[in-house]
Amino acid sequence: MERHHASGAANPPYGEKGGFCKITVTLPPEVYERLIRESTRRKIAQEPNQQLSSLLREAVMDYLRRIDWNQDDRF
Repeated sequence: MERHHASGAANPPYGEKGGFCKITVTLPPEVYERLIRESTRRKIAQEPNQQLSSLLREAVMDYLRRIDWNQDDRF
């Protein structure tokens, strides 16, 4: 699978996600509520990337960077 935005841009500008893969995620209610709270906080603070999909992309990319870092330390 081709890697898109390897530079770390989890949330490129509108219209530049055509190569992204869509997925469906089922979350526990507590996690969903935390995402809603963070989305609301960003809206009130007028910060970018308020959508749940943006928050999830950021979280996944952060997690993958951390495990890549840890795997690099093993070798």
